[in-house]
Amino acid sequence: MTTLIHLDWQPVILLKVVRLPFSDFGGLSLKCAYLAHDGGRLLYADWTLDAAERAEPLVFATGWEFTSMPVLPFLLQGDGAKRVPSGTWVLPYKDSLYTLYGTTSNALARLLHQIDHRPTDPNTITSLIRLTESI
Repeated sequence: MTTLIHLDWQPVILLKVVRLPFSDFGGLSLKCAYLAHDGGRLLYADWTLDAAERAEPLVFATGWEFTSMPVLPFLLQGDGAKRVPSGTWVLPYKDSLYTLYGTTSNALARLLHQIDHRPTDPNTITSLIRLTESI
C-alpha cells in the first residue's frame, strides 16, 4: 500500500448542476471530498478517509491533469471521460457552505417532487409564487 499522506490534501465541496436529457435542470449533486495534486494528476480521496488512510488502493486519479493545484474555487471544464465530471465546481470546504447547498438541494428536490405529483395543488402553487418572488 503506497501512502499519500505527504501530499497537500485539501477539503473541498464538489458541486454540479445535474442536467437531464431533453431538459435544462435535474437537481444538484453535492459531495465532500479531499483533493491533492501529485505529479500533474488531481487525486481524489473520500471524505471519510483519515489522513493516514489516504493510500493508493483507496485514492484514485480523477482524470484531470494540471501543472499545479488550481486555486479554489474552480470549475472543471473539458472533454473526455473523467471520474469527476466536467462542469463540476470545486469549492473550498466550509461547513456553512455545504449546509447551505445541501438545504437548497433538498428544497429543490421537494419542489420538483411536488410539481411532478401535484402540479395544481394550492401548496405547489404557493411554493412557486414564493420562489418566483424571491428571485
